[in-house]
Amino acid sequence: MFREGLLQYWWMLYRHSKTLNQRTDIFRNIEDSFAAKHGDQRLVAGNVYVDIGSGSSPVPTFLYQRCHATTYATEMDRAYLDRQKSYMRTLGLSKRDSFFVQKEDATRLSFDNRSVDLVTAVSTIEHIPGDGDSRSMSEFARVLCPGGRLVVTVPTAPAYIENQSTFYYAGFERRYDHAALESRLFRPELKLIEQLYMVSPPQEFVEQFQQSFREFLHGDSWSDTWYKNGWHDQYPDVSILLSVGMIRLSLDPSGSFGACLAFEKQ
Repeated sequence: MFREGLLQYWWMLYRHSKTLNQRTDIFRNIEDSFAAKHGDQRLVAGNVYVDIGSGSSPVPTFLYQRCHATTYATEMDRAYLDRQKSYMRTLGLSKRDSFFVQKEDATRLSFDNRSVDLVTAVSTIEHIPGDGDSRSMSEFARVLCPGGRLVVTVPTAPAYIENQSTFYYAGFERRYDHAALESRLFRPELKLIEQLYMVSPPQEFVEQFQQSFREFLHGDSWSDTWYKNGWHDQYPDVSILLSVGMIRLSLDPSGSFGACLAFEKQ
């Protein structure tokens, strides 16, 4: 995370999350930091920023306070719209501020053509069934102005797969292989400017870790054990140790389980 310029953004987001009383997460430590880095590079006051599937993310409010761009935290789920509104109250934001929480369908955005400077979609479009991910990417390209930036993060796997539910998410989720990333998410008008793939550390390291914690893992992987036991809620502050220790960032998608992609509108 340090070499990729993410660690300082993790630290700022961690402090911001504490203010919001929002936990951190092993994978979001990386994904959110990636989005925050690109937002910080691209946004200035007077720009327009749209976050897709904001959920409980601290990124929209963080970038609003840091860059002062007109910001839209968007969701389909009313509970998460309320969560973002609670963040506004915590931070003392009001209707006088240029921070808006509103319902948006990523496949049919209400924003005008070429009207947005930054779009972020962190672990969002993989949950839209059918061709929803591809239609969302077309919408992002439509609303972005020339030079605008798009950040997308999605889970990856050796082979493309669709699940109707998982033990950690009670809904649709797809995982992309490299061919699916290119066919479903890439667009001619969107130039890929950065790609980072989350991969496991060397096998010897993983085996040593599994052996050291065998009393608690009971044969499961460290990540499955972490989420199945609800430790992500009980011990969120430990998550950064797992992010740094058990996840490597690579330019090569081979063997990856997550992708962080940044595009620029041509």
